[in-house]
Amino acid sequence: MFKKKLAFCTLAVCTAITFSVANQTAEARPVRPAPGQVLVPPQVRETAELQQISKRFEIGEAVLQAEFDRGWGFKELRHAALLSLASGKNINEILRLKENNSWPRVEYLTGITPNDIKAARDRNDARYFAAALGLKEKDILPYLRQNYALNDVLHAALLAQASGSTAESILAAHRPPTHDWSYVAYELDVSREKLDAIREKIASVK
Repeated sequence: MFKKKLAFCTLAVCTAITFSVANQTAEARPVRPAPGQVLVPPQVRETAELQQISKRFEIGEAVLQAEFDRGWGFKELRHAALLSLASGKNINEILRLKENNSWPRVEYLTGITPNDIKAARDRNDARYFAAALGLKEKDILPYLRQNYALNDVLHAALLAQASGSTAESILAAHRPPTHDWSYVAYELDVSREKLDAIREKIASVK
């Protein structure tokens, strides 16, 4: 009886050890990316994001890197950059204020109104996307000021470029859900392939 118990215990211990080793081995294996997914090193992602913010708001990468190293995240840097444009102060001043204040308090202390922020965003979006998409600021800015969504303005401007029509008439024709961009493109005799290319072009610079 004792021998049977001893044999059973020995088997249980061996099984547990084998399971533990196998489990540790499985955990130690590197995680394979899903099909079509590429794992990007954190440093590469960080650099790419800071470069994008630099281009979008015309702020030196070195300035952004220094603030990132101080602990500010990408979302905070973007908002601070926008407030910098709206107030005329540099981004460092904005972030020093943010250290002890909420964003609404920072806006109050710098005298920025919601209208100032919208105007700064509209000007910056018009400048950035005009350069990135081969358009002119006048193709974008007037419609942003009329409170059209940025994505709609960019679609209209690029469809106008492809069809010879005007962005104004295209925005007027765009009445979703029935008159979506596919419908508008069809009415303008712009092929599905060209519409897909326009969408990809917009997505690539956002």
